[in-house]
Amino acid sequence: MPSPPLPASAYDALGLSEETVRIATTPRRSPPTVASPNLLQDAQEPEPRLAMNDSAIVLYAELLLNIRTVTLFASLRTEYTRETKARLESNGCAVTVTHEGTSATIKLPIQVQGGGDAALSLPANPPSKDLTLRLQIEEKEGSNMLGALLSEDRKANIVPWDGASLNGATDVTIHCKSCERVIVPAGVVREWRDLPNENWAEMMDFWHCHKPDEHHLHDHANEEAIGNKGYAASNRLQAAKGIGFVDLGSFLLDEGDCTGIETSPTALHCTHCTFLLGAPDPSSSGHRIWKWCIGVSTPTPQAQPQKPLSFPPQHWIAARLLHLIENQNVRRFHVHPPLPPSPSPPSPSGLMPEPEPVPSLLCWVFTPDLIVSSSLNTRGPTRALKVFWKRQTWAPLQPGEVEKVDEEDVEVVGVLFEALGRVLVESQGGMPESARRWGEWEVGLLERFDKQHVRAVSWVEGGGGDEEEGAAGEAGYDGDGEFDG
Repeated sequence: MPSPPLPASAYDALGLSEETVRIATTPRRSPPTVASPNLLQDAQEPEPRLAMNDSAIVLYAELLLNIRTVTLFASLRTEYTRETKARLESNGCAVTVTHEGTSATIKLPIQVQGGGDAALSLPANPPSKDLTLRLQIEEKEGSNMLGALLSEDRKANIVPWDGASLNGATDVTIHCKSCERVIVPAGVVREWRDLPNENWAEMMDFWHCHKPDEHHLHDHANEEAIGNKGYAASNRLQAAKGIGFVDLGSFLLDEGDCTGIETSPTALHCTHCTFLLGAPDPSSSGHRIWKWCIGVSTPTPQAQPQKPLSFPPQHWIAARLLHLIENQNVRRFHVHPPLPPSPSPPSPSGLMPEPEPVPSLLCWVFTPDLIVSSSLNTRGPTRALKVFWKRQTWAPLQPGEVEKVDEEDVEVVGVLFEALGRVLVESQGGMPESARRWGEWEVGLLERFDKQHVRAVSWVEGGGGDEEEGAAGEAGYDGDGEFDG
């Protein structure tokens, strides 16, 4: 037991103040005793559990054409046991995985030839919540199962709404994608012309270092002859009334051919719903209409109203990356929005201040042609790019900085940059957790155009038949003008 405190008179000889004596003689309260320690006080938060409506089994499959292999990933809530089964269906189109009384089925990216159900062998050790199976595809003699998928025509970067297909249609009408109001009436554009590569003028100057029949001309006459031929880098493309110029992701149209468009110095908006449609092109004195912001329709043979056909932004982003892969021979792209205007004035020496970095996405197109399917995707197999990506920042190179030869800077408008980041994240929802990362990289998918999309355009433009309608359905066309995705 503690000793009783001394009376205040015992401290008189010390010459202390009354307040000091009071503090010294007042007993301290002992801390409360704890009946039992709180063992969870420093414990970490438990791992979040799957919601009750989440699938207990997630299946994801990839068809790798070059090595003729289907890789199947399965993600389970608990570790697999001897009771866990994987079965190839008798039609060769699907695999069903059963675990703890729950089953999930995935439609394979390609039909596997054979008859009857087939049990698939699961890895023996160690037990895990993630399974990976590889199905090797072997063609029987006389079979051409992979011939169409490996054909040269299929390897092309197919993009709808090129000049040839639009010229083959009648009374092409362009609509706002959001409200479907007409922005280019039918019959206004009489001719569609494909634009060459954006570097065509510079390349012509390189190829024609010595131009026939022009070496004898004086300098001013030589320049005039080059301009008349139309391949000089100094030539400017001009929008023309009644003519639509087509490139990979946009239409260049004369302002007088458009209607229902509100124009500002930096953007074009639908006057009805204010949806962003494109941007003015001062260098060409026209309107640059972005394909991912519009829908296209033509009258059917029965003169019935046709709902405009449109495609998600990710298809147009994938088309541009594939175009750069073909022309620049690189696979890594630093995608970023435009730099904002500098708020600071130039220095007295005339130098502009160093711009602030903008958010960017470093995208590595690891597999440019992949057919994937997921048990969470009811649309079945989808053609896509497999993209490794990470979030970074981007700023222009400063003097003395070395440019990376294996990366290409790609500037896209802000809405397209936001759509790219959103799609890459959302695409991970159909993948098991183990397939969403590779080292320091995030893994995502970008759906790309296929022949079915072009056939769907032909079906919408010409009324179509059973073959085109079936192709449109395979491509994810929902019948209401919009492709899923």
